[in-house]
Amino acid sequence: MELYIQIRDGQPFEHPIMGENFRQAFPDVDTENLPEGFARFVRHAPNVSPDTYQVLVENYVWNGNVVEDSWSVRDMTQEERAAYDAEYGPAPDVSAPGSAPDVVG
Repeated sequence: MELYIQIRDGQPFEHPIMGENFRQAFPDVDTENLPEGFARFVRHAPNVSPDTYQVLVENYVWNGNVVEDSWSVRDMTQEERAAYDAEYGPAPDVSAPGSAPDVVG
């Protein structure tokens, strides 16, 4: 997938755009010789999985002259956890004795 991203103050700005959309939005920019203010972007699928009460976080990082996805996991804030519980109900306590991870078949 061909993606590009704007660069402002040396940092990725907003979100990547597809090559065809990029050429329509910036018809005077040569994608084979990107000027300052633009970079190629490489999309990576998340390589980490959040547990219950955790959130998957996407960051953009430089790898040479290309910007890439970098994924991490963080714990939910108390507000996020309350909203999750209100929508889905509290998560089961998998650390309790007899819970699924402790059951021997």
